[in-house]
Amino acid sequence: MRFALLSFFLACTLHGFATHILGGEMSYTYLGNDNYQVRLRLYRDCGPDNTNNTALDATAIIGIFNSTGGLVSTTTFTLPGETTMPVVVSSPCLTAPPSICTRQGVYTGVIHLPSGTGGYTLAYQRCCRSPAVVNLLNPGSQGMTCTVQVPDPVITGANSSPAFDDDPPMVLCQGQTTALEQLAVDPDGDSLAYALSAPLQGGDNLLNVIPNPPSAPPYTPVVWGPGYSTLNQLNSTPPMTFGSADGVLTLHPTSIGNFAVSISVKEYRNGVLLNTVIRDFRFLVVACAQAITSAFADQAGLCNGLDVQMHNQSTGANAYHWDFGVPGSTSDTSSAANPSFSYPAAGSYTISLVANPGWPCADTAFHTYTVHDPLHVSYAAPPVLCTDQLPVTLTASGDFPASATLLWNIGDGVSPDLGSASVAAGWSQAGAHAVSISVEDGGCTASYTDTVRIFPLPVPLFSMDTSGCRPLAALFNNTSSAWTPMHFLWQFGDGTTSTDSMPQHTYASTGVFDVSLTASTSSGCIASRTLTLPGAVTVWPQPAAMATALPTVTTVLQPEVVFTDHSVDAEAVDFLVEGVHYDTTAFTHTFSDAGWYTALLTATSGVGCSDTMRMRIFIGDHLFFAPTAFTPNGDSHNEVWKPSVKGARLYHLDIFNRWGQVVFSTTDPNAGWDGKGAVPGVYAYKAWLTEYGPMEQEYNGSFVLIK
Repeated sequence: MRFALLSFFLACTLHGFATHILGGEMSYTYLGNDNYQVRLRLYRDCGPDNTNNTALDATAIIGIFNSTGGLVSTTTFTLPGETTMPVVVSSPCLTAPPSICTRQGVYTGVIHLPSGTGGYTLAYQRCCRSPAVVNLLNPGSQGMTCTVQVPDPVITGANSSPAFDDDPPMVLCQGQTTALEQLAVDPDGDSLAYALSAPLQGGDNLLNVIPNPPSAPPYTPVVWGPGYSTLNQLNSTPPMTFGSADGVLTLHPTSIGNFAVSISVKEYRNGVLLNTVIRDFRFLVVACAQAITSAFADQAGLCNGLDVQMHNQSTGANAYHWDFGVPGSTSDTSSAANPSFSYPAAGSYTISLVANPGWPCADTAFHTYTVHDPLHVSYAAPPVLCTDQLPVTLTASGDFPASATLLWNIGDGVSPDLGSASVAAGWSQAGAHAVSISVEDGGCTASYTDTVRIFPLPVPLFSMDTSGCRPLAALFNNTSSAWTPMHFLWQFGDGTTSTDSMPQHTYASTGVFDVSLTASTSSGCIASRTLTLPGAVTVWPQPAAMATALPTVTTVLQPEVVFTDHSVDAEAVDFLVEGVHYDTTAFTHTFSDAGWYTALLTATSGVGCSDTMRMRIFIGDHLFFAPTAFTPNGDSHNEVWKPSVKGARLYHLDIFNRWGQVVFSTTDPNAGWDGKGAVPGVYAYKAWLTEYGPMEQEYNGSFVLIK
């Protein structure tokens, strides 16, 4: 019960407003071996009446019934897509409203129908028709059935059904008599007879929106609205007729609206009725508008010469007749859509255009054109000028008589000679200056505007390191400016040059140097300008740091070395030896230990130039002395036993108690034993050291710990 209710509400939600079906028809083709290709063609509204823009269903359910009306099975066809139907009215003088829209979908599939069963009926049903239909009672609740009969090949022979050849009309114009060919084609050559028929109901807007399966035949005709019937399906005077032999549907609609219309074609073989194909469709009757209007553009200008080019703005026409209004001429006409014409002389002429000449709905438009020889004026704008090339002379040229009036417009601050073809112009600022010249003669005018461009001269400008010690690596900062790319030539004053934008130049000799920069442009304002800075760079001499250290090789027993300064062009010296600075020219330094040492000399001139020199000194040999006793009793005297060691590159010390056990060990020549926790007595030691060289030495002895 819950499932049934859910299905009901889903059906209402998905299809309750699907009032978009306009009609449809079904036909088939025999393929052999009891196989039939079935085609179901459906039409739907895609105009404003389909407020939800509901599309055709993605699938169509086809019911297959036997000769007694029993359901054999159902099959489902898939819709490959929809196509929009063209809107064509019967009269070329009329046009339908642009909102009319109809789309068609064709479902096809192959169905196997075993022969010898007495034949079959195929049916498709769908709700609902558009509520805008006026000739049915409650059209939104009356669905549609598309059906076709398949006779038994055992009885009648194999058969393919007839199929309507042309699509039904999308729109009919009110008050227009229309004859529509609704012919069908039968592949088997059977006899065909046409007739008006009633559309068939199928589906409803409650529980059977898409009946699955469709209901069994026979099918119920629609319920007509008051005043309508199968033979009077829409308001037409005279009534609508359908030729039984020629398939021509003739009608003269008198009322605007949507009408459900149905026609049929019956198929006979040897006088026996085999099948009836019903076309169910919506006829939309509208008030059509006049489709043909004549119009062409007004004259664009009065002084464009004797030649005119017409611009046709007519609508709905496919034939034209132009008359260009030349008095006494019969050759001043054209049937082209957008013709051109050359007048024999200047003057005013009335031009007429007839759209669709000879038609009852032809339309005519008129315009008066005035033709005059054109004026042309211009001047040759010079190439880009530099500011030092002003003023410049501008000269007018073109097609204008001597009597014409010329007027220059050059800009503020310039007063040209209005009656002259040439003018001298100059501007106080660089930039692009619009210059216009106009000419007037006999009411015709012409003008021309171009641009005179004035660029400034290039401006060379630079800065650099102005002084320094030799060798001086000077970096030149180029701040030159121009409106176009520049090229550069540097003169550094020492005979060297450069074309770099931002060069770096090294001065190898001392002195004072003039520097110049030439900035050049090769486009726009083409010019070269040079900036020279006299005495721009000063290069000071570099002092030479020199000194002696005597001796350079000595021992820890004589660690004194004498340093003497011999620098050139130095006003101050600084020796750095073992972290100690000396600012005197001669001194003696006592080295603290053996090893290799580097002494650094820095010599500085009065302007801050400096030079350095390094000297290597070697202090060799070694010294080892061990005390014989120490008293670690806390009185701050002789608390640690430590040998005096100098010149040890590698060192190792072990202290032994009387049982030969090591009580202290170190590799640091500056470390000693504090005797903590040791008993008084005699202790032995062994020391190994390696000098700053290949020599190794071992020392053994003893000492006394006293408390």
